[in-house]
Amino acid sequence: MLTFKSNADLSQLPATHPAYLVMKELVEQLIDAYTQPGITYNADDYGYCVLLEESDLDGTYDVPGIGNLLEVLWEGAFKKDGYYVAIVLWNDDAGMTVTIPDAPWVNGDLRKLLDEMVAY
Repeated sequence: MLTFKSNADLSQLPATHPAYLVMKELVEQLIDAYTQPGITYNADDYGYCVLLEESDLDGTYDVPGIGNLLEVLWEGAFKKDGYYVAIVLWNDDAGMTVTIPDAPWVNGDLRKLLDEMVAY
């Protein structure tokens, strides 16, 4: 799992990575847009973005720091350029976007849940 708490964290992905533009847009819209000049963004207080990779699931839906993906109280999801982007809110001010590739390894109950959220 790659965690993005600032624009600098985009360096974890090469610009040619299929998720790069999706993650860049999320960071710009959800973090950069709410960071005032001269103020350090506190991701622990306000939230951040993560990108899940196949190895993060390791045959289970439990993801460290998130929990069981089937049991999370998701706010909703949408699809963007071949990725599911699901949102969970921790409180009125903070949350996390969880970006998951629309890939064959996303199957079974997880795919069903994501598709249902996107269709809603």
